Amino acid sequence: MQNKNVCATCLSMILLTGFPTSAARAQQSGTPPKPAQSASSPSTSAGTAASPGSAAPSRKVVLKVGATQVTQSEIESLISELVPRRGQGVSAEARRHIGELYVRMVLLSQQALNEHLDLTPALRSQLELQRAKLLAQAEYEKMRSEVKVSQEEIGQYYTAHQQEFDTIQVRQFVVRKEPAGAEGAEPGLTAENPKTQAESIRKALAAGADAEKVAADFAATNVMLIDPKPRTLRRSEMIPALEKATFELRDGEVSEPVDTPQAFLVVLVLKHHHLEQKEATTEIEKKLQRQKLDAEFDDLRRKAGVWMDEDYFSGHPAATPGSAAQPPASAPTAKP
Repeated sequence: MQNKNVCATCLSMILLTGFPTSAARAQQSGTPPKPAQSASSPSTSAGTAASPGSAAPSRKVVLKVGATQVTQSEIESLISELVPRRGQGVSAEARRHIGELYVRMVLLSQQALNEHLDLTPALRSQLELQRAKLLAQAEYEKMRSEVKVSQEEIGQYYTAHQQEFDTIQVRQFVVRKEPAGAEGAEPGLTAENPKTQAESIRKALAAGADAEKVAADFAATNVMLIDPKPRTLRRSEMIPALEKATFELRDGEVSEPVDTPQAFLVVLVLKHHHLEQKEATTEIEKKLQRQKLDAEFDDLRRKAGVWMDEDYFSGHPAATPGSAAQPPASAPTAKP
């Protein structure tokens, strides 16, 4: 039963991953692919197996299904996607298992072509969508590889955004409020008590009490929460009120209770830190790369004349049939 489950899973993954290039070309065109070429010898005939050593390993034909031939490099590429190696080789059993699954996939896809399933509207739509996805992914990878971020740009960004690289190590205490109208059904204190409790916690911490002792002294079931370990946060990870209350403090100081809709927060500041440029280089490079890619996408949108029905995409479709907004005359429309 386990082997059948593995078989079904791997077959699904193969179908989702796609075909090696020679098989894909054969199935898309409906004609058999040309036999694999040897790097040092003439091409082999469709019915003759390549002799050992007659082709470079990457070009060696290792699988045939009728006229469809698959090379070693294509199978190895597929295996690398299906079975993460983690630095180890793939067993012969696993290799054969994937080979058998690939054979099944080719046989089924050839049968589908013979039955003209590729001409049914539903499947044609799926094939076109899959083709668009693959093309989009290929173009995205190409664009990303061409986007370069210089060290000068990284330095300029770092200098202009100093606050983004401030970090703070904290212990956070949370005193939950009782939701309005809960009448004791939800954990939390009454509307009059949470702030008083939070202020008592602040005073204890400010007096030098150990954070763990404070948690033990003030905790009530599902009411008082404390970070199990110190946390290091960036400004962008904190709500504005908490950022202001903590980053203005010095190491060892305690914030005033911060009022939020669900709770009062008290924060013990342990340590401030500022990332050096070399620590932030990778982060900045990725951010600038995304910005440049976004700018290229925006340019593509402008050139293509993208139009979207705001009523539909905002979740408020037209109330009556035929009243939907129409694209402007200059906007391209989908083919019928």
